[in-house]
Amino acid sequence: MNLFRRAAKNPPTMTLEGVLGPNTLLEDAEGRPAPGACAIAIASDGALLVAQGHDLRRIADWHAEGEVIHRAAAPIRTLCTSPDGKIAVLCSGGALVVLAPNFDVAASWPDDTGVAAATDAMFKSESELLILDGGGHPDDDSLARAAWDDTMQGSLVSLTSNGSRNVLVDGLHAPVGLCAGMDGLLITQMERACITDATGHIVRLGLPGYLGRLRPAPRGYLLSCLARRDPLIEFLKTERAFVDEMKSTIAPAHWIAPRSDPGFSHDFPIEMGATRLFGEVKAWAPSFSYGLVIELDEQLRPIGSAHSRANGARHAIAEAIMWQGAMIAVCLGTGELLRMEVQE
Repeated sequence: MNLFRRAAKNPPTMTLEGVLGPNTLLEDAEGRPAPGACAIAIASDGALLVAQGHDLRRIADWHAEGEVIHRAAAPIRTLCTSPDGKIAVLCSGGALVVLAPNFDVAASWPDDTGVAAATDAMFKSESELLILDGGGHPDDDSLARAAWDDTMQGSLVSLTSNGSRNVLVDGLHAPVGLCAGMDGLLITQMERACITDATGHIVRLGLPGYLGRLRPAPRGYLLSCLARRDPLIEFLKTERAFVDEMKSTIAPAHWIAPRSDPGFSHDFPIEMGATRLFGEVKAWAPSFSYGLVIELDEQLRPIGSAHSRANGARHAIAEAIMWQGAMIAVCLGTGELLRMEVQE
């Protein structure tokens, strides 16, 4: 008899203690409605760029009204800017639009990336774009599906302005974030809770969330998390028969899986466990959605965090960057931009 048959394949994840200890910083942050927002970047003039559905919006400062500077033919999935001010807008279906600093379309770039599901991108140079392909097709259930799909379909693709395309890394599992690190490129893999380099070698493992994008910050990096890793989900990774039946008989929205929607419903698994006296959801209650941004140092070690707990609503943080002296985060759970002052 093998007493260790249930041992996990991966080492235990970090617990929410110490610098990762729960707080209400995200829940208490100043918010700005941005329905459908999924990505942000900073333009060459210092304005904030927001991908919001089909629209690319420019916000000069936090309290200014946003203006639409480009309307894409398909929903925008991610965007990035170059040192010279170019703006790459990547849309559903693999479509690409590159804008000049004055927001006119740059005709020299191809309009199709050949990427199935762009999750992040960055300019390697003014004529080369690196694109992270999550594999498969993005949809509302992608977070739930990633938790139970072991297919390694993700890749890192290089695309040049003359249309040359090259796969630099393949065999990634649900890659979401791409960032320039001190020693080269860094890639976050959502479900594997790890950060790898450009060769696929793991440089940080065991993070406590389903990872979003990674962005530079004054003391290192800001790592966004789409949800907190749940002990029940981790346990069920040892119960393949149960999981196979769940996937074949239940809609993904009702799987035991991470999700971005913080809404409470008795239709969802374990939600009754979140109910306490008078129907109040407690901060420590079981929850498949969560809001979390982790500050990492230059060696990718956690040094701080901001949370929205089970009783909050600002869950599923897709991206967080520094802008005008504050942290700006994209909250998928409430369709907002969040602004949090940073303590020096």
